[in-house]
Amino acid sequence: SSSISPLDFPCIALVMAPKRTAGASRQAPKAKVARKAPVDPVEEAVEHVMKGIRNCEGTDAEKTLLLETGPAALRTLADGRHPFVSQVFGWAQQLLTEYGNAVAEKEAKAKSVVAAVDDRRAEAAQVKEAAEASVADCQAKLSAAKEARQQAQDELKARATELKGTLKEKDDAVAVQGKIEAAIAEADTIRDLTLRSSDNDGAALKKMVTKVVSYLKHSGAEACLQTGAQHALIAGERSTFDWSTLNFVVKHVEGCRGDAVARLAEQQALIAKIDETLLPHKEAGQKLAGAKEAEAGAQEALRAAEGTLGEARAAEDNVEVNFMEAEATCAFCVEARAVLDAVMTHFNFLLTRAEKPEVPAEDVAVEATAVSPAKEPVQDVAMEPPAVEPVAPVASTPVVVAEAVAEQKSFFAPPLENQENAPANVFAAGVTMAAMEQL
Repeated sequence: SSSISPLDFPCIALVMAPKRTAGASRQAPKAKVARKAPVDPVEEAVEHVMKGIRNCEGTDAEKTLLLETGPAALRTLADGRHPFVSQVFGWAQQLLTEYGNAVAEKEAKAKSVVAAVDDRRAEAAQVKEAAEASVADCQAKLSAAKEARQQAQDELKARATELKGTLKEKDDAVAVQGKIEAAIAEADTIRDLTLRSSDNDGAALKKMVTKVVSYLKHSGAEACLQTGAQHALIAGERSTFDWSTLNFVVKHVEGCRGDAVARLAEQQALIAKIDETLLPHKEAGQKLAGAKEAEAGAQEALRAAEGTLGEARAAEDNVEVNFMEAEATCAFCVEARAVLDAVMTHFNFLLTRAEKPEVPAEDVAVEATAVSPAKEPVQDVAMEPPAVEPVAPVASTPVVVAEAVAEQKSFFAPPLENQENAPANVFAAGVTMAAMEQL
């Protein structure tokens, strides 16, 4: 059998032949890449130093003066500086140094807090544990006091139930005692009224007579004595009969008072006997009063202990807060010192700069070819490989003629040995003259 070749079937050969895409092997479109213009080291240093001055902590007057005079002063060379410009350098250096010292001091304090955090944690935990133990002890004492108070109440209630009749008897005896004491007081009043003269106005005299006669009637005096007392009390000029009658009235009143005093003594003895019977009840009442007082004291002690525990917990939380703040302060100080070191490097460069550094000319944007990788196409034997277009060279940047630059620099050039210090020196001289005029 004979093999079949694609050449025997041209149509098959044309179908199987790979197609070449347009521009597959051609060069990718050109992309423009712009190079950054070089940075002037002097301007960069001035910018860093001024930023450092703005970050420093100082009075508004100092910072305002440095922010206004600093940029011009920092751009001057070391040789030929005006004295005021040198003074501005000194002020800036002093401000930066003081800021660095403040950062170092703050960092030292923060490090001491971080170093002592374990001791402070242990101390705060110990204080909190003691406060918790005190609270637990006060709670136990309060519970015991409440239990004792409840027992005293139950005991008093039981005694009151047992001595209920005795308690009523004492209440009645106390009421009788009060009545007897009132009778004694009334007898004293009647006696004083009886011995009083009749030199009173009509209404007062009538009221006095009525009161004495009423007492004699209720106290069981003879009817004739009541009538004689009435006549004797209203008599303008009392006779011997009147005084004799009044003496009998006084004796009757004193007799009544003596009986009342005797009955009062008997009643007081009865009450004392009842009190002996009620002694357990009295002791139970005293016990209850003491239990209530102890409970109130335990509650007050518990409130104080809980307050101490709250303070101890707050102090423990403050230890962690201070620790986190100190760690943040340390991190800030490390960053601040790094920034300040960079600022001081730029400051020293400007302080000792003797000549203006050469800044290379700006580079223009160049065209770079970005070639994307492409698969190598399968070429037909009958097709030719595509031709590669050559990349055109980038035009170089034109250089400014040195004579033109020299001519521009010489135009209105100040007659100073160091021409770069001219603007700052003129500015400094103006500031000095303004200060002298104010003086």
